[in-house]
Amino acid sequence: MNFEFPIEEISFSFETFGDANLNFRLNGREIGTTILGKDLEEDNVLEIILNKKDPADKTSYAVIQNFLVNTGQFRDSIAVIPHTVDQTKHPDAPAQIINNLYFGYIGTTVFKFSHRTDALSKAAWLIADKEFEYVKWPLRGDTYRSKNFETIRRDAKYMFTGSLSPATKEIINFVDDLTIGNLKQPLKHKQDKAKLEQWINQSTRVQLQNFESLPYFTYSQGIVEALNSFVMSSDKIYMPKKMYYFHGEILQDKSIVVKDVMEDELEEGSNVLFEMPSPWYSTEKLLQKIKDAKDKNCKVALDLTWLPITNDPIDLDLALVDQIYFSMNKTWPIHDLRPAFRWSRERINDAQTFQYEYNSYPKVAANTLFKLINKFNFDYTFDKYCTDAKSICEQFSLATTSVLWFTTHDTVKHDNAEYISSFYFLDDFVCIRKLLDYKNKYWW
Repeated sequence: MNFEFPIEEISFSFETFGDANLNFRLNGREIGTTILGKDLEEDNVLEIILNKKDPADKTSYAVIQNFLVNTGQFRDSIAVIPHTVDQTKHPDAPAQIINNLYFGYIGTTVFKFSHRTDALSKAAWLIADKEFEYVKWPLRGDTYRSKNFETIRRDAKYMFTGSLSPATKEIINFVDDLTIGNLKQPLKHKQDKAKLEQWINQSTRVQLQNFESLPYFTYSQGIVEALNSFVMSSDKIYMPKKMYYFHGEILQDKSIVVKDVMEDELEEGSNVLFEMPSPWYSTEKLLQKIKDAKDKNCKVALDLTWLPITNDPIDLDLALVDQIYFSMNKTWPIHDLRPAFRWSRERINDAQTFQYEYNSYPKVAANTLFKLINKFNFDYTFDKYCTDAKSICEQFSLATTSVLWFTTHDTVKHDNAEYISSFYFLDDFVCIRKLLDYKNKYWW
C-alpha cells in the first residue's frame, strides 16, 4: 500500500481470545510494540504472526480492532490482505485466505507499505497539522471545517498548490488598524490614477512605459469582472493554454472559439489575452507575442496580477496593449478585499465602467489599497521575501520560475484527476508561500 503522505505514527490494536498470541516484525526485526513511527523506512514490511497451542482450537483467535495511520482508520485496507497459513499446522486449510480482520489460523499476514519521506511532504504534513486552518479559503464548498485526519490529509496533499500571498504581518496589521469611516469616500479619479501609476513605476524591477496611452481607468473587486468583459466581447479569443483557470471554466459552454496564442497562427484583428509574468512562459517570449499581436492589429489585454512578484525585470511599452488589469491580491494578504484596477485605450461600456462612473463601486477596499501604497512601496514584498525564497529553493531542491511564489520540483506534476478543474494548471508548481510563512519556526 502506498500512503501519499509521511507517516508519523502507526498504532494498531487486537483483541485476543483463548490462548492466541501475536508477534510482530517490522522490516525483519522483532518489535515489542504496536506503535510505530521513528523506525519506519520509505518502504516497509510489517508481519503479523498468530500462534496458539492447539491449531484446531476455534476458541483461540484474534481480531483487529484498530489500525490507525496518523490517527486515520485503515482497518479496511488491512482486511483485504492475504493471511498465509502455516500448513504444517493446518494441512487441510488453503495456503492463503483473506484475513478479513480475523486471525484464526496459525500463520502470517504481511503488510507491505510505503510512504512519503521527502522534505516537501514532511513540511506539508507538519503545516497542515500544526497550523491547521479552521477557515479555509479559497475552497469550493463549506470553508468552515473541523480538524480531523481527512482535512489534514487534504491540506497536506494540496499544501503547495495555489497562488495566495504569504501572511505578511506588516500588511495584515496595517489593514486591521484602519477604520472604515474614512475609507468610504469615492476615489479622486485623475489624481489617484496618476498616483497608482507613479507608485508602480517607482519600482527598481518594473517599468510600464506610456501609461498615457491608456487613459480610461476603472475599479473592481478582483480582476475577474474585467477579464470576463474582455473574453466575452468577441466570438474568438487567443490566449495561452495554461493560465488562470477562470477562462476555461467560463468559456467551456460558450460558442466562443478559443485558440492557443503560443501555438496557433494569429488572425488579423483578433482579441488576445496574456498574463505577465507567467510561471509557464518566459517573459521574453510573452513580450515577443505581444509585439506579434500588435503587428496584426489585434486587441491585446494583459493580466498583470503577478507583476509585483516578478523574478524577471520587465520594461513594457503600454502602447502595445489595449487593456491592462492590475491588483496586489496575489502579493499582499488582502484577497478578502480584492481591490483591482483596469486601464484601457478606449472606454469600455460594461458593468465595471458603469459602477465606477456612477461611484457605486466598493470604496472601502479601493481606499484601503491607496492607504497601503502610501505606506509600502511596489517592491516591498519582493524585497522582503526574495532572500528567504532563495534559501527555501536551495533547501528543498526547487527551481525558480518567472514568478517569485512559484517553483518547480521534479516530483510535482499536473494532477490529471483534475481535482479543481480540467483548466487548472497551477499544480504544476510548488507554491512556497506557506514555507515562507513558517520559515524559521520549524526546521527550514
